[in-house]
Amino acid sequence: MKSTVRKPHALIPVLFAALVVTGCALRPPAEEHLQPSPAAAKTETLATVVAKVNKAELSMDALISMMNALPGKSGDQPETLEQRRQRALESLVLLELAYQRAVALGLNVGPDTIETAMVNFKDAVGGEKEYREYLVRRNITEEALRAEVERKLTINRIYTREVEDTMAIPEEELKKEYEKDKQQFVQQEKVSIVDVYLIRDEDKTAKKRAKALLRKIQADPAQDPWKLVLDNTFMVRNLIVSREREKELYDAARKLKPQELSGVIRTPDSFHIVKLKEYRPERQLTFEEARPKIEAALKGPYLEKRTQEWEQGLKKDATIVLLDTPEQQKQEPR
Repeated sequence: MKSTVRKPHALIPVLFAALVVTGCALRPPAEEHLQPSPAAAKTETLATVVAKVNKAELSMDALISMMNALPGKSGDQPETLEQRRQRALESLVLLELAYQRAVALGLNVGPDTIETAMVNFKDAVGGEKEYREYLVRRNITEEALRAEVERKLTINRIYTREVEDTMAIPEEELKKEYEKDKQQFVQQEKVSIVDVYLIRDEDKTAKKRAKALLRKIQADPAQDPWKLVLDNTFMVRNLIVSREREKELYDAARKLKPQELSGVIRTPDSFHIVKLKEYRPERQLTFEEARPKIEAALKGPYLEKRTQEWEQGLKKDATIVLLDTPEQQKQEPR
């Protein structure tokens, strides 16, 4: 018997929310508002098979976990428990198909990647003590959790390989977006300086100290402000200045060549000596330079379309038997 999964785009939110995996970082799941208490959750009930995907059996325990992990569904009408149950079941089936494909292709996750995910998870829950409490609360062993992590990372890997890495946005669409508003694809001007900063005072000693510091810097063959011996009268800092925020420093720096030193600069509340580290003028990015930003802005619909195609491919020739359906539940004795 074969059955189809009704929502072709269900895997997108599942992979990035239900799996709670980002790269190698594993995050703890959201509050488990549907999880039955240990006293109420009978072992035999949790072990009930709710679906069969090829030769794999999916349990009620896995279904409940998926219901807990799924992100809320947007829309005017709140989702009923039964709708959430069916959405979770559909997602669970798709994830099993994805995992089976990864295994068939020989994809695996290295032990270092798994260990990194475990360490990140422990940090995310608050440390070793909280991690142990989490295991007790879920009634799961560390080995079982590690297997879960490996499985989720494997699914994430097959999704990246077969969906994200193969998704293509038409070249004409990218170029059209670039030509539509080139001004958004501009490399901003950059003025990077080393700034020797002194707060002004009323008795003009700050100006004298600034001149003395300038002479010390000029006496150094490298004219390196960072070689000054710091005290509580001045500071040295790396700074990127803009025409709007630091007008006096910007104007002075624009008159310098890279590695050139200024004189003493006076601002309303301070004195400065600056050395220009780098000047990069504003310029229009080429299409190729702007491509990553354009692709990121346009990829949403193309990623969903590619995901739908991939899911259809996963389901092709797969034997999927859904045992946890409203029709079946009506036939079950009470």
